[in-house]
Amino acid sequence: MGPMDYWLISHKDAGENETMGGLYKKTMGETGFLNHFSVVNIDQSLAKATNLGAKVAKGKEEIPNIGWFAILQDPDGNAFALFQASGRM
Repeated sequence: MGPMDYWLISHKDAGENETMGGLYKKTMGETGFLNHFSVVNIDQSLAKATNLGAKVAKGKEEIPNIGWFAILQDPDGNAFALFQASGRM
């Protein structure tokens, strides 16, 4: 996967390095949306989610200078993502 246009979203009253979300330009005909949950430690959160029955659909991947994300599927088949900021944003 090559570079993609990606923009971080923060509320006007958000603290420094407090990301509220992100947007990216579709590149491969994606449909729908994927909820991302901000976590302090993605490795611990991945372990907890899988212990609670989630399955990893896409393992932890780095977004250079932004952080890390992983995509999971809950026991009902709903996809969601975990995101940990690198603190360099």
